[in-house]
Amino acid sequence: MDTQNITVSIPRREGTTKNEQPVEVWPLVEAALKRVSADEHVMDAAQSALAYSDGCVAIANYIDTESQRIQRMDFRYRVPLIVLAAKKAREDGKADSIYDGDQEILFFETDQDQYPFDISKDWTVDWETVADERIDGYENIGADNETWALDRLMDFQEIDISKYLGDEEQYDELDESDDVPRRDVR
Repeated sequence: MDTQNITVSIPRREGTTKNEQPVEVWPLVEAALKRVSADEHVMDAAQSALAYSDGCVAIANYIDTESQRIQRMDFRYRVPLIVLAAKKAREDGKADSIYDGDQEILFFETDQDQYPFDISKDWTVDWETVADERIDGYENIGADNETWALDRLMDFQEIDISKYLGDEEQYDELDESDDVPRRDVR
């Protein structure tokens, strides 16, 4: 899959915007990853993850977590990435999307976790159309996903996170000859 050319059309509430053009997702995600100082391995994992609904959710969770330490974060990646995650979820079944209109949260449930995304600032988007279902008052049973944000994203490169977070020299020695399977989708 060529991640450079993935586009998504964002369903808008009636009368809120005239721009109906598809949005290129990767350039926005890449800019956000650079803003949070993601290294080349995280970038590679994000490119691989973009092919899957749970991967898109992992990217969004990772950037949201990392952006908390950035003063002037550019959040333009968020809506296209979340909309892409919901679209891919219908295709690959790796996540379910639930819209809670009361709390203005879009939840994604994957096999591993539940991820809540506050969408209250993105009022022009027709979130009910984006999500698989609407459940007002939906219970947030998710764990603290900040703790696992990098782990979940690096799963898409299938690299042992302890090697990645451990000794940098040891990680730098990982290359294609190490027989580490990767989900290469480029």
